[in-house]
Amino acid sequence: MEMLAGLFGGLGLFFLGVKGLSGQLAAMAGGRMRAAMARGTSGPVQAAALGLLLGAVTQSSNAVTFIAASMRSAGMIAPRRVLPLLAWANVGTAGLVLVATLDLRIAAFWLLGIVGFASYFATDRGGRWRPLLAALAGLGFMLLGLGLIKAGAAPLRDVQIVRAVLAFGGDAWLPPFLVGALITLVAQSSSTVSILAITLKAAGLLSFDQAVATIYGASLGSGLAVLLLAGGLEGTARQPVLWQATLRAAGSALFLLMLELERGFDIPLVLWVVEQLAHELDTQLALVFLLLQGVTALLVAPFHRSLERLLERWAPASETETQSRPRYLYPQALEDAPSALGLVIAEQRRLAERLPHMLDPVREDVEEGAAISSVAMAALEAEIARFITALLAREMPPETLHEAVRLQARLGLLTALRETLSEYVATAQGLLEDGTVRPVSAMAEALHLLLAELPEISDDAAATWLADLASDRGEMMQRLRRQVVGATQERFFALTGLFERAVWLIRRLALLETGDV
Repeated sequence: MEMLAGLFGGLGLFFLGVKGLSGQLAAMAGGRMRAAMARGTSGPVQAAALGLLLGAVTQSSNAVTFIAASMRSAGMIAPRRVLPLLAWANVGTAGLVLVATLDLRIAAFWLLGIVGFASYFATDRGGRWRPLLAALAGLGFMLLGLGLIKAGAAPLRDVQIVRAVLAFGGDAWLPPFLVGALITLVAQSSSTVSILAITLKAAGLLSFDQAVATIYGASLGSGLAVLLLAGGLEGTARQPVLWQATLRAAGSALFLLMLELERGFDIPLVLWVVEQLAHELDTQLALVFLLLQGVTALLVAPFHRSLERLLERWAPASETETQSRPRYLYPQALEDAPSALGLVIAEQRRLAERLPHMLDPVREDVEEGAAISSVAMAALEAEIARFITALLAREMPPETLHEAVRLQARLGLLTALRETLSEYVATAQGLLEDGTVRPVSAMAEALHLLLAELPEISDDAAATWLADLASDRGEMMQRLRRQVVGATQERFFALTGLFERAVWLIRRLALLETGDV
C-alpha cells in the first residue's frame, strides 16, 4: 500500500504540476500570443520560429492549435503559415521532455520553497508576479511528482503479478502504442505521456522498444485529442485542427515503420541516431520524442502548398466567416488617410445593404436567401472599428479627421440599428407564431422600405428626403397598439417600441449625412 500510495501521489502531483504550468504560462502570454502570431507569420521561417517559441512556452501543442484556429477563423493568419507554425510548435514541446530526464528533485524543493515564501510574505508585487509564481509552483510539483513516480515504480519490478503481465506482453510494441494513445486522449498532452513512458522504462516496467512505441502512440493520441475537442468548430477554424491531427498521425505511422525496419532488418535509423547522441537510456528516449516532432516537420515542409489546398477543400470558409470578413480594408491602406476613409465608407455600405435582409424572416411572400448572421455583422463591425481607431491614431488634416470621426459615429449608429433589428425580428417571429400577422407584416414592410433607401443615399437631397420619410411615427404606433388586445399585447407593445427605435436610428443616420447631427 505504501508503494501504491507513493506511485498514485506522484502521478497526482505530476498531473497537477503539468496542468498548472501549462495553464499559467498560457494565461501569462494569451493576449501577447495572438498579437505575436498576427505579426510574426510573415514568412515560413518566421512562422516556424514563432511556433517553436509558442510550443516551448505553453508546452501544449493543443493550446497552440486552438489559438491558431481562432486566428484562422478571423482571417488573421493564412493556411500556409499555419502549417509550419503548428509543425514546429510540436518540436517546442520537446523541451519539457528533455528537462524531465534530469534528476531535478532538489530544484523542485527550491522552487516550491521560493514560491511558498513569496506567497506567504506577499512579495509578489501586488499580484503582478502571481501567474509566474503559480507557473513555478506547477513546475516544482511536476518535478517532485516525477521523483515520487520513479521511487514508487522501481519496486514494482519485483511484484509477481507485474512480472507476469510484462512476461505475457513480451517485447510487443502494439499494446504500449495503444495505451500511449489512449492515455494521451485523457491527459491531453503527448509530452506528459512520453515523460511517463521514460519514467516507467527507468523503473524497468517497459522495455526500450516499448517505451519508444508508447511515445509514438502518445503523438497519435495528441492528434486524436485535438480532433475530438474541435467538434464544435466549423469553417476555416477546423483547418489547423485537421492539419495537427494529420501531422501527428503521419509522424506516428512513419516512425513505427522505421522502428520495424530498424529492429527487423538492422537498418540504422532513429534508434541508431539517438544511441550515437546519448548514452543514458532516458536521454535517448527524450531524443526520440524530439526527432519524432522535428523530422516530421522537416519532411512535410516541401509539401505545404499542396497541403494548404487540401485543407481549404476539407474545411472551406463558412457563410458566417465570409460575411464577417472585410472586403476592402487592409493594413497598408492606413498610410493614406483619404483613401482609407473611402474604404471605410465602402465597408459601411456593405453593412447597410445587409440590414434590409435581416427582416426577411418576418416579411410576407419573401423567399429567404442566404441567412444574414447578426454575429457575422458584429464581427465585421468590430474589424471596421479597429481600422478607424488605428486611423485616428495617425496624424491627418483637420477635414480628414472630421470625416473619420463622422464615420466612427456612423458605425456606432449602424451597430445600434443592427442590434435593434435583431431584437425586432425575434419579437416579431414570436407574434407571428401566435397569429398576430397583419400589423406585424405591415410594420416589417414599412421598416424594410426605409432600410432599403439607407444604402442609396448619394447626396444631401437624398439624405434629407430619407430623414423626412423617417419622421416621428408616434401617432401611427398608437393606432396599431389599440388594434391588438389579449395575451400578445405586451409583446406587441415591445415590438412597436423597437420599430420606433429603428426608425429613429435610420433618421439619425440620414441626418448625419447632411451634417445636421
